[in-house]
Parts: sequence; structure tokens; C-alpha cells
Amino acid sequence: MKNSSLLVFTGLFLAAVLSRLVPHNWNLTLMGAVFIFAGSFFKDRKIAVALMLSSLLVSDFFIGFHNQMISVYAGFLAMIVAGTFLTTSSGRIRIFGTAFIASLLFFIVSNFGVWYEGQLYPLTFSGLIDCYVMGIPFFGKQMIGDVGFTIGIFELAKRLLVQPAVPAVVEAEADNE
Repeated sequence: MKNSSLLVFTGLFLAAVLSRLVPHNWNLTLMGAVFIFAGSFFKDRKIAVALMLSSLLVSDFFIGFHNQMISVYAGFLAMIVAGTFLTTSSGRIRIFGTAFIASLLFFIVSNFGVWYEGQLYPLTFSGLIDCYVMGIPFFGKQMIGDVGFTIGIFELAKRLLVQPAVPAVVEAEADNE
């Protein structure tokens, strides 16, 4: 991993972990945005997955391991996959749409896991519908955070990571000197 990638990995790891550990509204964290960006930034997807697993395991160590970890982790893995459809130079509308879809994927996967566990809802179609309906308030907050934070991370990356193009005229003048 190059120094810049290591720096990005470390920054994303710290942002993800701290966003779960500081007091916050339910599901309003940087986690989804970090994983969407990781899916876009790290061309070696194993690095993005390592970021996801390490930040979730470290933060779960402090806030407590839980029965829905598999479905939550699977939902975040879907967010990494969604991030692969973006680049650091993607436009805001594309980032907005991808973050919204990623948030929806997380909602579908994680709530299915809550239902499938069978402790909160009966394992019936009616129980599944109840689980998704009861999850809507959490989805709203997560979607707002995912979309807003994802746009913010990509905008920050555009300013800090993308090298500005040097106009050919400036290069030609430099060559003549």
C-alpha cells in the first residue's frame, strides 16, 4: 500500500470508528459513507473489505457485539460494492444516487437479518413486513447521513487527493526556459 493509500486508510478507519463511539442519533454515522468511498478509492477491494471489518470489529468491541453482526456487516459490504461504481471525480448527482441506493441496500439486508434472527418478529411474511416498517425511522436517519457524508467525503477527496491538471501552455513555457 502506498503512503497516500495508507494515510487514507488510517483516516477512514479513525473516522468510522469514532463516528460510532461518540454520541450520535441512531444510524447517523460516517460508516456508510466511509465504506462507499473505500469501494471507490481502493482498487484492491480486499483493502476496502479490511477497512470495513477492522473498523466494525474495533467499534463493536467497545459498543458490544450483537446478534445482527452478520447482516450488518453484509449490508456494509453491499455499500462497498456500490462504491465501486464511483470514482473520486464522480459528480454530485451520481454520488447522491449511489449513496441512496447503497443506503437502501443496507436497510434491506440488515433488516432482513433482524427478522431472520426471529427474536423481535415472527418468522412470517407479516413479521418481515413489520420488521421493515419498524426500521423506516432508522433508515431515514441513515440515508440522510449516508448521502450527506458521502458527498462530503468525495468533495474532500476531490480537493485533497486529485492532482490538478497542469495546462499544456504552462508545461510548454517551462520546457522553453
